Amino acid sequence: MKTFIILMLLFVVGGCSQPDKSQDKVQGKPTLNLSSSVQVPMRYTETFVVRELDGYQIIDLKAPMVSWGGSAQGNEQSARIILVPRDKAEPVLTGDLEGATVVRTPVMRIATNYGFLEAIVSELGIKDRLVAVGGVKSYDDELRAKARSGELAQIGYGWHTPPNIDPLLDASPDVLLMVLGSLEHVQHMQRISKLGIPVVPIFFEAETHYMGPVDYVRLIGLMTGKEKQAQSFVNNVAEQVEQLKAIADTAPRKKVLSSWYGGSDRWMVTVRNADNALLRDAGGMNPLAQPDDIRIDDFVKLSSEVLLEQARDVDCWVIRDSHSQPFTDVKFLHNFKAWRQGCLFAADGSSKPEADAFDIYATDQIRPDLILRDLVQMLHPNLINAPFTYIQPDSQTPRP
Repeated sequence: MKTFIILMLLFVVGGCSQPDKSQDKVQGKPTLNLSSSVQVPMRYTETFVVRELDGYQIIDLKAPMVSWGGSAQGNEQSARIILVPRDKAEPVLTGDLEGATVVRTPVMRIATNYGFLEAIVSELGIKDRLVAVGGVKSYDDELRAKARSGELAQIGYGWHTPPNIDPLLDASPDVLLMVLGSLEHVQHMQRISKLGIPVVPIFFEAETHYMGPVDYVRLIGLMTGKEKQAQSFVNNVAEQVEQLKAIADTAPRKKVLSSWYGGSDRWMVTVRNADNALLRDAGGMNPLAQPDDIRIDDFVKLSSEVLLEQARDVDCWVIRDSHSQPFTDVKFLHNFKAWRQGCLFAADGSSKPEADAFDIYATDQIRPDLILRDLVQMLHPNLINAPFTYIQPDSQTPRP
């Protein structure tokens, strides 16, 4: 009898010591273990990672805050987001996941402070989910009209100011997709989160390759239940890019310069990262190119003298964009081969001046294939015959 009791006790103790094969739970809620997650492949981005665990997605975003035309400010900024389907219990966040931001999916009410994100939402066919935008400078006529009428809240554009909190709270979004214009905006992001609005920081401008921002379509697709549409979109853009690169590779490379005049004898010159990669893949050689660096902006400020010394023999020149100050010194321009031979272009296509709206700061970020097509046609007009979209023959710089 004693032996039987001992065996029963061992059985009970042994049974109690066996790990629960179901997911650990605390008060009926699942507890996620980050070490058990599986990474979801993202081919291009350098600024976020996606992991999946039992139907939940864990998003880690991280990037330096780079000043305009300069280098990184302070430490890298990061955020951990947990996407929780509406039909699943909200997990208990402990250990490495403690303090992460929870976003219920699919997200149905979206606020954003940047045209780039408006373009993604539009591409995924969910413009009706927007409840707040930056303002009335949208290239999209429908969104601009809704912002003007008050149907969409205006919270301010991320390149100037942090979001205006009062209209944001009134809009009651499920999530704020927030581009941070500077390091000072971080404290505003934290304040908004404490007020109960989940914030997802968007670091697309830190991507060093032009396909990096395209992966943000997939990120927004995960949040909104549009994963298949997003993946299809990214695949299509990637395919178009590869075809254009193959076309460019069939022709001799040409020297190319991309810069715009900022006044006071200063030119803003593309030298690295995504913008320079586009020049390179279009079959161009940038004589001012520098190594890619996620902690430094794509362009540098150079004097007219330096520009003349290092780039006078370029074959083609993207000489203007919407920021450019007028430059009329014909004597100076005459020194450049590109000016004499008439290969001057401007990055001012797809604009609506009456609305101060430029699609090159929105859709072009997720359609680098269109930018690449423009550049290939600029450098090799015999290879492509298509309408220019964003970069087109310049019509304002004085000619010979």
